[in-house]
Order: sequence, then structure tokens, then C-alpha cells
Amino acid sequence: MVCAVFVAMWAVYNSAGVKAASPPSFNSDIAPILQKNCLACHSSSAKMGGLVMDSYDSLMKGGDHGQVILPHNSHGSRLAQMLEGKIAPRMPFGADPLPAADIAAIETWIDAGASGPAESEAAKTITTAPIPEIKPEVPVVSPVASVKFSPDGKLLAVGGYREVRLIDPSTGKEIATLSGHADYVRSIAFSPDGKLLAAGGGPPQRFGEIKIWDVQSHQLLKTMQGHTDCIYSIAWSPDGKLIASGSYDKTAKLWDVATGKELSNLKDHIDAVFAVAFSPDGKRLATASQDRTVKIWDIATGKRLYTLSDASDGLSTLAYSPTGDRIAAAGYDKTIYVWKLGKDDGHLDQSLIADEDSILALVWSPDGKTIITASSDGSIRFREASTLDPIRVIDHQPDWVEALSISRDGKQLAAGRFNGTLSVYDAENYKETRGQMIAFEPQPPSTKSDSKQVTQ
Repeated sequence: MVCAVFVAMWAVYNSAGVKAASPPSFNSDIAPILQKNCLACHSSSAKMGGLVMDSYDSLMKGGDHGQVILPHNSHGSRLAQMLEGKIAPRMPFGADPLPAADIAAIETWIDAGASGPAESEAAKTITTAPIPEIKPEVPVVSPVASVKFSPDGKLLAVGGYREVRLIDPSTGKEIATLSGHADYVRSIAFSPDGKLLAAGGGPPQRFGEIKIWDVQSHQLLKTMQGHTDCIYSIAWSPDGKLIASGSYDKTAKLWDVATGKELSNLKDHIDAVFAVAFSPDGKRLATASQDRTVKIWDIATGKRLYTLSDASDGLSTLAYSPTGDRIAAAGYDKTIYVWKLGKDDGHLDQSLIADEDSILALVWSPDGKTIITASSDGSIRFREASTLDPIRVIDHQPDWVEALSISRDGKQLAAGRFNGTLSVYDAENYKETRGQMIAFEPQPPSTKSDSKQVTQ
């Protein structure tokens, strides 16, 4: 009787179509999670930890630590352990942990055998998730993302959203607008002879871009791409032959100016590279990163020579001393670090909690006597380079000073702000040489300015 009832119930169960849930599909369920959360570090171009996740086959190969997925064993799989935080660092690195439902989906897929695409499905290549373009509905102003004096000090290049403006610092008049950049121009560098200008930027999570312009004719000469994320810093080598770039994709690159080709891909940072600088003799490159380190590289070989790792938080700006035997860096922890550099190693010479909030920009005066910083506490501070003792502060800035540049003769300091304004200061008496300038005016939605005059 009991058996008969059981058989009847099973028949009803099956006839109702009630079945155990099928395991997650790689293409439909797992790949979208990896695309959204993992590809920034584990694409075929980034390869952090040697692990590539842009296809099922590459994921199953594992990385420097071996296989990250053991089919039918999620508890023993390195991927699951790092997502849960059982192995440090927890993944995704530097971001919020994955939702519990996403971790559960990955673990269920692994325990079910970690199967790849079904025979009826095409092998899926996972690409970075598309970023929608959201157009503003109110007038907006471009921040001044970068500023740089030309070598002779007679021209000031100002980088903003999709353009560079060339300004005469003595009059405030705009000389030209260099348009057509893909996104914010976050860094500018003049060639040593002042004839060329390089502008670095690019759209986040898409690509990095460097455009090289003829300063005299205002003509675009070439565009270089290679990074898989936006560029935050570029520098021109003292001999004029190379450009270095640092990107959010955790790499720095060296480019041949004449051909526009990538020469070296410098990979050792584990987070975004926010600043790059050539040594005065052009033999070495310094890179500063969100990973709290400065790394020193040999230009000839592309090899990392050593790492300076005394900072307690991310570093966003750095500068060599004019003599090249020291380097200063600063960032989120409000501290200026100055290292003494040797051939094979460097040591911390001095450090100081110098501001009340994150340090956004740092420059070293050409005579080597002064270090100047701008902070999100609304100040520009001048300090003795040898002691870091304060000299002068220009506070009560109308907005964050995100960019600083000092002229080669050390007499002018340019400060670009988040609200699109620009000031040029006399570096000796700390006063503005003229009234505050509006480098970028508020623009109506989807309207591009054709203004050729910087408003006073």
C-alpha cells in the first residue's frame, strides 16, 4: 500500500514538471559575473597573477598559483576561497565583495562539474562590459585635469574634457584649442625642445590614448593606443625620443615618439599607476601607484630595479629632484615621502603628514629648494625640500587644485582647479600674476564651445 502511494505521488510529481534546478550555465550565468567584476585585472592584456578569465579555456588553465577551479570541489577551489575571503587578498581586489548570490552561483557551478559552454553554444569570449554614455541634462563645466608650461614658459597647455587649450600665461588669451580627444586629458607633456605636445587620457575601462600635436601648426601628428584603461600620467624623456605612460590598467608603457610604437610594457604594480617621471639623465623611470609603492625601472632593459614601499596609502603624484638623487611622492594619506635613490636600492630620507586631506599634485622647483603641493583641503603649500618645513601656504582655494605646473625658470606656478578655473602665481611672492581665469566655461548639454578667449 505504501509503495503504491509512493509510486502515485512520484507520477504526479513528474507529470507536474517539478524537477531539481539545473546547474548554472557558464555562458548565461558565470561569464556575466566574471565580465562585470574580474576582467579589469584578469583580461588577456592585464593577466594579474597570470590568470586570464576572458574565456572558459583560459579560466580553467589557472594562473601563477596553478588551477583556480577544481571541478566538483568548490571548497578546494582557489577562486571560491578568494571570493569568500578565505585566501588574501579577497577578490575582487580593492572592491566590495561579490553578492552572496553570485558567489553561490559560482560555487554551485563548480560543484556541478564546472562545465564549459554546451555543444549547442558557441565558445564565449568575455569582453569588458560596455559603459553607457550618459549625457548631462544641465550645463556642466570641465575640470582642469592637467596643466603644463612649455619649456620657454611662454605657453600654458590646459587639459580638460576632450580638448587641450593653449593659453598665453602673460595675457590669459587662448591661442588655440586642440580637440578630438576621447575623454579627459589627464596629463600633458611638452617635448624638450617645445615643438611637440603630448596629451594623455582615454575613456575609463575602454582604452588609453596619447595624441601628439605640433605646437606651432596645431596639427595632430599621431595617436597612440595600447592601454586597456585610461591614462593618468605621461612624461617625455629628456632626449625627446620616448614617452612614458601610466594607466589605471596597472601598467606603465614606453613609446617610441618617432614611430608611435609601444616599446615596453612595464608590469609589476598590482593597482592603478597614477604617476610616471623620467630621471633627469633619462636612464630610469619612476612610477607611483594606488598600490602604495613607487617603482624604479631601467629604461634600456624595461626591468624593475627596486621598489619603494613606505607609504601607507595610494600614491597619486611624484617628482624627481633636479639632481635626480631623490624622489618625492604623495597621495591619499596626506603625507609627503622623500626617498634617497641609489643604483640598486633606495631608502626613505624623510616623510611628513603635510596636509589636512589627500594630496592631489606635487612639483619640485627647478632649483631644487622647494616642494610644492596641492591638496583637497583647499590649499597650495610651499615647503623647504631639504627639511619639508613650511614656507608659505595659499589657502582658501575656490575648489580642488587638481593640477600644478612650475615653469622651467621657477618663476611661475600654474594651478588648475576642478571648477574649470586657472591661476598663475608668481612663485617668489606667491601672488597671482593676473586675475583668476576661467579655462573651461559651463556648456549647455551636447553643445561644444567655439570660444577662443579665456574669460577673466
